[in-house]
Amino acid sequence: MKRKTPVKLIGYLLCGALLCGLLAGCGNDKVQEEQNDNVSADTIPEDVVVHTDYASKYALSERLVCGECGTLYRRCTWTRNGEKRIVWRCVSRLDYGKKYCHNSPTLDEAPLQQAILGALNTVMADKNSLIRQITDAMETEIIPFPGGTMSLGDIERRLRELEQQFQTLLEKATDDPAAYGGQFKEILDEQTFLKEKRSGILADNNEQAKANQRIQDAAQTLENASPHITEWDESAVRQLVETVKVLSKDEIAITLKGGIEICQKIMY
Repeated sequence: MKRKTPVKLIGYLLCGALLCGLLAGCGNDKVQEEQNDNVSADTIPEDVVVHTDYASKYALSERLVCGECGTLYRRCTWTRNGEKRIVWRCVSRLDYGKKYCHNSPTLDEAPLQQAILGALNTVMADKNSLIRQITDAMETEIIPFPGGTMSLGDIERRLRELEQQFQTLLEKATDDPAAYGGQFKEILDEQTFLKEKRSGILADNNEQAKANQRIQDAAQTLENASPHITEWDESAVRQLVETVKVLSKDEIAITLKGGIEICQKIMY
């Protein structure tokens, strides 16, 4: 097994907007597959019915990426003579054949999952170090950067001062309101600015609370995880794995949150 030193952190949310347009289509029709693929599983007989799963409940739907074209993979169920087989296929190949992607392999789900678990078990041997790396990476990615110099208390005090100034000015302007129009505008403009700033701070605080909770959840998941994972766990994969790149029918590259990258063989 080949293990690389930590590499540059891939963004917490990857492949989203770029690949969404490729995720449509592929119903329950019979699939006519191209010939001469380098994986025998890619040649689908005419009597095989294919059903594709779009549900985000599968962690790999958001993480398994074609090494050739960069498109996400999609989970498919092949049914023939009443027997089902779960595989993962490049979305570009499913939707466009070999027009854009020529050699992406079809991967059986069970060996693929075992390969990913093998990589996770490699790093879980040093679980404490892994927890620190992943939580540090998450803090960098998802916690909002605090900005501005005014606290909520400062804003509230200034708003009260402006309200008092407004009422005082209103009394002075009883006989000639037009003469005080400029001052009224200055007060109202500052009030509007401060109220918007207050709303922004409250929103940032809410986002930071959510980010902190996500980090705590990830750390707790790792803390509770067995040092040797034997069964596939969608939640654990979401917490630990950033991307899985398909290099060939026999090899994948797994990047964990925190930047650890491992090349792993797929055993059939």
